[in-house]
Amino acid sequence: MALKMRTCQLNINQISKVVELHELAFKGFFLTELGTSFLNQYYKSVIQSEKALNLGVFDENSKLLGFAITAKNSKGFNKSIIKQNFLGFLGIAFKLLILKPKAIYRLFINLEKKSPDIKDDKGNYSELLSIATHPNKQGLGIGKKLLIETEKQLKSEGYDKLALTTDYHNNIDVIRFYEKSGYSIYYDFITYPTRKMYKLIKTI
Repeated sequence: MALKMRTCQLNINQISKVVELHELAFKGFFLTELGTSFLNQYYKSVIQSEKALNLGVFDENSKLLGFAITAKNSKGFNKSIIKQNFLGFLGIAFKLLILKPKAIYRLFINLEKKSPDIKDDKGNYSELLSIATHPNKQGLGIGKKLLIETEKQLKSEGYDKLALTTDYHNNIDVIRFYEKSGYSIYYDFITYPTRKMYKLIKTI
């Protein structure tokens, strides 16, 4: 029997589900290592923002199978949500300053995910910030479904370009997936300290 899935906008009551799925899908990633409190604050801030498009795929039992978080306009997005939720992020920053001081530096230096040597249209495009599929539901087309619906909704609101970042090394299957979906490599860059990334972009 085919899995029944529905796609809808995420809301504030679903933050715990988003964080739980993030922690399952992105084990060992930098943002995950910042802890559950940080992830709760980050996703709460993004899901409440009118500047973001936040989609989830749910099964018939309302279990979250995947999500896609997108800045409708990449330029200054991360800084704007920090400013709008300053006290919440300040509390998290104090905790990290004590427990993981190097993480604070890495977090803020990587707010702008771009190459200093490349003119990248000043961030005047939408940007997929996070897309995740439940590890037990890989291969069911959830990621593709989220990507297509994200593009469709952005286009309906008048946005015409969508960018995303992904790892440069040991990531050929993911890169091919995006290329088959119409994305082309915009440029590569290094996030602090040494992680090499691709930025890809598509006219939607």
